[in-house]
Amino acid sequence: MKDRQELFGVIQDLAQAIQAAAIYPAHHQRVQQLLTRLHSRIGRVSAAVGTIHIGIIGDHFIIDEFPFLEMNPAMGKLLRDIREKGIEKLSLREGLTYGELKRFVFFLATGKEEASGAKWERISYGNIQTIGKAEALPEGFERSLPRSGLLFGVTDTLKTLLHSLAGGEGGKSISEARDIVASLMQGIRQDAFLIHRLMQLQSHDDYTVTHSLNVCALVVGQARMLGIPEEKIQEIGVAAMLHDIGKEMVPAEILQKPGKITASEFARMAEHPVLGANALRKLDHGSDLPMIVCFEHHIRYDRSGYPRTSSREPLHPVSYMTQIADVFDALRTYRPYRKTLDMKTALSIMDRGRGTEFEPTYYDNFLRMLFADQAGAGA
Repeated sequence: MKDRQELFGVIQDLAQAIQAAAIYPAHHQRVQQLLTRLHSRIGRVSAAVGTIHIGIIGDHFIIDEFPFLEMNPAMGKLLRDIREKGIEKLSLREGLTYGELKRFVFFLATGKEEASGAKWERISYGNIQTIGKAEALPEGFERSLPRSGLLFGVTDTLKTLLHSLAGGEGGKSISEARDIVASLMQGIRQDAFLIHRLMQLQSHDDYTVTHSLNVCALVVGQARMLGIPEEKIQEIGVAAMLHDIGKEMVPAEILQKPGKITASEFARMAEHPVLGANALRKLDHGSDLPMIVCFEHHIRYDRSGYPRTSSREPLHPVSYMTQIADVFDALRTYRPYRKTLDMKTALSIMDRGRGTEFEPTYYDNFLRMLFADQAGAGA
């Protein structure tokens, strides 16, 4: 079992070591003490978990599967330093030597690598690319883009949560889902451009996981545009994030099929709202909303779609918002069988469904949210 405090200790010790390395020379006693403590802790933790993964969501770190929400000035500086160097996430593997760790700490502290050009053997990190308007990208370029800043280091966390919840493990997993949504909400409050960047940068691996986070962010944005109180938005965000949990019970060969699926495969795929709702129904998470949204998110405003129901009652408002976000993100994301659509094309397709596929009031609110964010981002 992973020790949350030990994992948090790694990022705290790293922040202090980098802070010292930025002030003192490498041979200074304070630097040596902090490096020794950090190396010892990484050794203990990596011996237990293998590779330590550190990523960023909003203005917080995710260490393996745990959000670190208690940011202090040193942690804030570390986060800024990492972002300024174009690092989206980093991994520390078992067997990391003191020498390599020292080089990496001074690299983060100064931005300079050693002239020897020595390679990283037990450390790896990814790069963030900054782009302009999505519509101006060369054809096919979007396929190679890295994850949105919102998603750094989080897909592994959500993948574990979805798997655990689908297997009937509630409690702790629901709590961690709420932590992710809380960090996302804070990111949207503090960064007016965040949803715009989310639309531009898509992940093409772990599609269901990344898609769930994208839909969550878009639904949170819609809820904020409607003026829904913050304390309600967290519950709405969790429901949106879990809308596709039923896909955990769909065979991987169908989910990952590079071409179009057959009629029988589609029928199996179309079971995922019911499968997911049944899984969520068995969990005690203090609200029926995730179960309701999971069941309803593929039912259209005109009652077509699936699963088929005899009821003519309106769907839950969050189901309408989730359905809109679900379709938009699916159109905007590259899939092996279809190119990414730019925002203008995606919206022209969706506009035709206003009043039939999409509830018109919530669709108009979605557009206001989208264009308000675009205007703020200067698009």
